[in-house]
Amino acid sequence: MPEQEQKGSAEPEERVLISGRVRKSVRRRMRLYAAANDENLQDLLDKALDEYLSRRKS
Repeated sequence: MPEQEQKGSAEPEERVLISGRVRKSVRRRMRLYAAANDENLQDLLDKALDEYLSRRKS
């Protein structure tokens, strides 16, 4: 997924900075998954949060 791309959107959506902390073990799993799937952490986090919220109809 190209940077700033939004599902079903013709124009890329602007990215904004958020701040939060995750457990060290979660960051390690994210980094391993991202590397194994040729993906950057920013895109992985964006997709993960989007999927989480979509499942909860938010």
